[in-house]
Amino acid sequence: MPKRGSTTSGTVAPVPRKKQKNVEPTYSQNTEEQDENTPLNHSNYFSQLSQLSKQSPDLHKNAGTILRVSVKNFMCHTFLEFDFNENLNMVIGNNGSGKSAVMNAITLTLGGRATSTSRCSNIGRFIQHGKSFAEISVVLCNQGLEAIDIERFGRSITITRKVTVKGSSHYQVKNEYGKIVSERKDTIDTIVAHFNIQVDNPMCMLNQDIAKNFLNTKSTKEKYNFFLKATQLQKMVADLEENTVEIRIAKGLLIDHVKKRKEIQAQKEELDAKLKFAESVRNAKSNADNLQGHLEWAEVINHEKTLAETEKKLAEDQYAVQEYTNKRDALIDDMKNEKSKRDELLRKAQEVANNAIEAKRIHDDLERQMKLFNKEKRDLLHEVNKLEKELQLQTELKKKLQKKIEEMRRKATGNNDYEKACQRINELHILINEQRQILSMKENEQGNFRQLYDDERQTLFNDQSTLKQHEDTLRRKRGGIQQLKAAKQDRVTIYGRYTLAILKEIDRNAHRFKQIPIGPVGKHIRLVDRKWAIAVEQAIGNSMQGYLCSCRDDERVLLEILSRCVPAQEMDYRPNVTVMKYQSKVYQNLRLPPSSFTTILSMLQIDNPTVTCFLIDHARIEQRVLMDNYETARRIMEKSAPPNCVAAYLPNGTEMQNTYVFRCYTCRVQSPRFFVEDFAEQITRAENECITIERTMQEVKEKIKETQQRVNQHQQTVAGLDGTINEIKVACGRLGKELRELQLIEAPNDSNMDDCENELAEYDTRIETFKQRIKDQKSKAEMESPEYRQILDDVAQARQRVMEKREEAEQCKTSLQACDALKENGQRAINDLQRGLDDNQRKLEQHEATKKFIETKLQVQIENAQKLLNQRPEGEIDVKATRRRLDSILKFIETNKNV
Repeated sequence: MPKRGSTTSGTVAPVPRKKQKNVEPTYSQNTEEQDENTPLNHSNYFSQLSQLSKQSPDLHKNAGTILRVSVKNFMCHTFLEFDFNENLNMVIGNNGSGKSAVMNAITLTLGGRATSTSRCSNIGRFIQHGKSFAEISVVLCNQGLEAIDIERFGRSITITRKVTVKGSSHYQVKNEYGKIVSERKDTIDTIVAHFNIQVDNPMCMLNQDIAKNFLNTKSTKEKYNFFLKATQLQKMVADLEENTVEIRIAKGLLIDHVKKRKEIQAQKEELDAKLKFAESVRNAKSNADNLQGHLEWAEVINHEKTLAETEKKLAEDQYAVQEYTNKRDALIDDMKNEKSKRDELLRKAQEVANNAIEAKRIHDDLERQMKLFNKEKRDLLHEVNKLEKELQLQTELKKKLQKKIEEMRRKATGNNDYEKACQRINELHILINEQRQILSMKENEQGNFRQLYDDERQTLFNDQSTLKQHEDTLRRKRGGIQQLKAAKQDRVTIYGRYTLAILKEIDRNAHRFKQIPIGPVGKHIRLVDRKWAIAVEQAIGNSMQGYLCSCRDDERVLLEILSRCVPAQEMDYRPNVTVMKYQSKVYQNLRLPPSSFTTILSMLQIDNPTVTCFLIDHARIEQRVLMDNYETARRIMEKSAPPNCVAAYLPNGTEMQNTYVFRCYTCRVQSPRFFVEDFAEQITRAENECITIERTMQEVKEKIKETQQRVNQHQQTVAGLDGTINEIKVACGRLGKELRELQLIEAPNDSNMDDCENELAEYDTRIETFKQRIKDQKSKAEMESPEYRQILDDVAQARQRVMEKREEAEQCKTSLQACDALKENGQRAINDLQRGLDDNQRKLEQHEATKKFIETKLQVQIENAQKLLNQRPEGEIDVKATRRRLDSILKFIETNKNV
């Protein structure tokens, strides 16, 4: 038996397939006919099945097989749940272990009665002793050729039956996702009948009692009844009688249809006779040439009126063409003036950028000088700490010497060896102090070079990071240039390099979709005002390349197409796929900000209501407002955001939010990516930016090279100082060891106390010296030099200049964007005027062609009228009266002709 949680599907016992009436695959209907007449052609069956399996991977599943059985408080089981295997399943156990309980649970869950289990007549007796209810559940597979209502039930059907001690029970039918679909037993009967599951058939559900009775009975009648029930012959006889009645009714209907066919045939013959009579009437000739001539001259008059109207429209079109031409020429002159203004702004922006770079360089140099001053101050403080430690050490040594002198005074003997040791000790103290001074100097020097080394390394790291950012920016710019060049040929490619291939694959696989996916989303969006291109892209740019599907099945097909079109190593370029119900109209009763604010929704023209609903759901475009002025937007959003407003955007893409706290995000994008009108200008601008970035990268590379050389020099210097310091430390250790050994020699009783007292006086002198040096170093560290204060003032001024240059650059950027927006609006207005001019010229040409056509037709009509009536009638012609007179004459002639 499979373990709990296994996902393998299986069946308890094979059951015969029921003949389906409305199943799309045709071979499933032919199976019954082949069973009755000829042997089944297995090769043809399996070839058709393999073809369908290639189209759908779930066709090999056996619909109706049991996947899982679970029971709770049922008979001897408190809780039991296990999955079935695909093939044969065996339940083995001792007597009374609950094997039959599993089969009884399946029987009762699938709609069987309590009596069919041969255990008891009341279903409440199946509840475990001491429990108030029992719950049994069966999961059926719903995949393959014979699956029932996939949209409603999914790939599996869960049937649950809950029983109470009073004998009542109720059913629940759940779909693949655990949602309750129905609680009616009719639904279970429909499912069981569809899958041809016969819970009352002993050939399918053979319990112990029925098997025992069948083996022990000797009555042939009972065996025959068991045979009829097992083989369903009784049901076949009932179906045969029902089919016989239906055939009788069908024959009666066929006789009625034959009678109606004869009546329709007679009506057809009568209509044919009338048709012949009508043809003879149409072919009749009359002598009403005079009246016909009047009608022809009436047509001539109508053509003359039409010609006059056409000439009037022609004059109006000529006037409109002249007006459109004048407006277009005036706009073109204005655009030339705006171009000169933009060039001046661009020159000013370049000058401001150069000044900003120079100010930033001066600021960096001053900050570097300030760091050097701070480093000197740190070195002084470090020297003070070392002197304080040395002072503490000298004080402790002085105390020890004082104790030693007191001990020596108690002793009265001494020798020359002790005097030599004392002399050597003094020499060692002098040597050790000299080595320590040298060591302190070397350590300070090493600290200075190490600080320089760290500063240069940090500078190198910052320059390398800047170079990498420039490289990434250059790579993105070049990719954008290629995409713009491709979009110039086909605008769809602006939404991704693989968009064309994806759309072709969607068209090729359209038969696999229930509804064709919508996408890319940006293809259905048009911006009303080009001024807000960057702001709108900042708000919904992530959704512009996405696709929409109506269901999960379409999503799986689309994801399969995307995996084929987009390489695995470039998954970053794979568009998003969203599943949502397609809408026939846009949502109503939206929660909008006050009418004084312009929303992104009002700034977009979307030709698909589903795309509009998608942007409302995912981007909340109806609650994102657009504002022209930075100060106004900040004042409104920083104080309290308007009702139903989640964010505000400026024309340069700056975003402001105030949900809980106020936040302002600056946009680094300088040009739109999707809402582009003039691709040539956009490509030129991007190429110029690439050239500027390459020039900057070259400067950064030269700076990195120089910094790397300084880093190597500092590293070599630090390494040399490390070796020198180690040598000094080794020498100090060796001298200290010798000093400690000499200090262990005890003073003789007759030692000279003058040497120790002199040494004590030297300690006092050194201590006073250290105190004076500490005082001097602290005063130097606490005193700020005029140069340092000047550098601080210069740094503050340089920082202020950098901020001013940045604000000037931002103002130039805003002005350039305004000029670009004005240029794009002007270009769009010129394009609109050009389209209007082309439309009017087209109308003018159409009206001229119409005029020529009417003049030609009028000449022909005059010739035809002169053939019938040479002289043109005077006055107006009553066409209706003339036609009535002509008809009466024709009827009269026809009547006489028939006679």
